[in-house]
Amino acid sequence: MSERENLLRDFVERIQGGEDLEKLKKHYMSALGVINPAEISLYKEEWVKEGVSEKDIQVLIDMNFNFFRESVKNQKPIVQKGHPVFTLMAEHSLLLEYVNELASLITSMVKGERETKPEFLERIRQLIGFFEESETHYQREENALFPLIEKHGLTGPPSAMWTEHQEIHSLEKTLFEMKAESNDELAKNLDKLHATSINLANMLASHFNKENSILFPASMRLLSKEEWDTVTQDFDDIGYCSYSVKPFRRGEPASPEKPTISENEIAFGSGKLSMGVLEAIFNHLPIDITFVDAHDRVQFFSESPDRIFVRSRAVIGRSVQLCHPKKSVHIVEEILNDFRSGNRDAAEFWINLGEKTIYIRYFAVRDVTGEYLGCLEVSQNITEILKITGEKRLLE
Repeated sequence: MSERENLLRDFVERIQGGEDLEKLKKHYMSALGVINPAEISLYKEEWVKEGVSEKDIQVLIDMNFNFFRESVKNQKPIVQKGHPVFTLMAEHSLLLEYVNELASLITSMVKGERETKPEFLERIRQLIGFFEESETHYQREENALFPLIEKHGLTGPPSAMWTEHQEIHSLEKTLFEMKAESNDELAKNLDKLHATSINLANMLASHFNKENSILFPASMRLLSKEEWDTVTQDFDDIGYCSYSVKPFRRGEPASPEKPTISENEIAFGSGKLSMGVLEAIFNHLPIDITFVDAHDRVQFFSESPDRIFVRSRAVIGRSVQLCHPKKSVHIVEEILNDFRSGNRDAAEFWINLGEKTIYIRYFAVRDVTGEYLGCLEVSQNITEILKITGEKRLLE
């Protein structure tokens, strides 16, 4: 038996002995740190066989959750309001309050202390809805903050946090599925909902504590003001929860440091590509694209190996109206005129081409000032896509 297992066993035995819980918490939590519910489940069956009551084991689980909930709740923001880290930490506090309310509400129903009234079930759905929204919280961390931390050589903590995000999503998925059930079905599954909410509460408390105490302070040491401007811009692009405290912009939106550009390289706001790589990307897209400029002249088309519609180089510079049969030119004209005037930004069609179903979309292309630059035509064979059902998560 490991030293940690001995500590856990001693802890639960002293709970069973009726010792003061506050004193036990201060002593054991400092020694044990994070106690994952899965860790307790490893020993639970053996403890029960040896006479430990499930009630006392639950006391240990609840104590662990309360310990980390208090830790996160009592953590003071390490930055002022308006900083991206303040936004993330504020969301941590709110999500912890939501999961605590969820777990408490369901616990009271399971124990019979509260009836399964429609208004209580509706509140459960509302609380679960907050966790559906929280997807953007994790996306902002994973896609805006973690990459910049890793660029400074700190790769371990972001990787570990990302793994925990997947575990959190796995638990949340159960809640999301149950949210869609009728009131009768939801009431029947309260035990499952109860176990899931307790596990999520413990996991979030532990996870948020790690990010607030380790990851965020490290990011404050590593990232420059310009990098935080980039984080803020990326946060805005990804989006927020309805309960988020959005960060402030510091002056003009930040742009990444401009790379040195050679004549064979193009710099975009989100990175740079060589001409060869850019052309290869276009030609590997699982779609056909054609660009028509503001004067209705064809200027470019991709050359994927399985093109849907024939395109030749002779079409470059040709009026797009001449590329369509007379019977459909009026539709093309209407779309382009709507794009030019700003009355429309997109148009879509789908047709049967033999045994294939082809999805055709037109998009108005505009610059940052809104000036019309042209029309992008995107065609895609969606025959196989229409057959997709269920999920495929493994490479086969």
